[in-house]
Amino acid sequence: MIVEQYGIKYTRVTEQDLELIRYWRNQPFIRDTMQFREYITEEMQKKWFEKINTKHNYYFIIEVDQKKIGFINCKDTGPNTRIAEGGILIWDKAYWGTPIPGFAALTVLQCVFEIFKSGDASLVTVAKTNTRALVFNKLIGYVIKEETATNEFLKLILTKEMYFQKTIKIKKAAALYCKGNAQIKIIATESDLLSDDLNNYIRSIL
Repeated sequence: MIVEQYGIKYTRVTEQDLELIRYWRNQPFIRDTMQFREYITEEMQKKWFEKINTKHNYYFIIEVDQKKIGFINCKDTGPNTRIAEGGILIWDKAYWGTPIPGFAALTVLQCVFEIFKSGDASLVTVAKTNTRALVFNKLIGYVIKEETATNEFLKLILTKEMYFQKTIKIKKAAALYCKGNAQIKIIATESDLLSDDLNNYIRSIL
């Protein structure tokens, strides 16, 4: 499955991507910002992939100008919650502080709320020290739900109604910034690894 928008390409994670992700995930400057901070072995990475490679979890490599710079995910918090939990990791420091992470978040939210219509709310966990991410998430409508047990992170939630209310101007600005290149392109075929909502969408555009 491939998604393209704002000049960014998202390719669903496969086994071939595991070593790349593991390499960056184990870098101290990345690991120290995460809730799970243990060194990740090859075996741990394989077990992680087996767990997330289902129709309820979507992990994508982020690619800009044919360069893999990070990954973004969207997964169900429970079997019947219709709450999508998101996360993003940009390992290429050249893209820190650029619009790219924000564009990636907008693309995933647009897929969840507008295209696949598979969720009623989005949940993210952000480190208290990550002020840039906290400001952006609040800008697009997320509100603080609670602190984590360690008090190092905040859980924020965005309802579908607040998403539509808050992102109208932001999406217009993103389209202007990208010179109108805001149309989402999705390349996928029906699969047991896609949710019913996604398979229904694919059938609707054939």
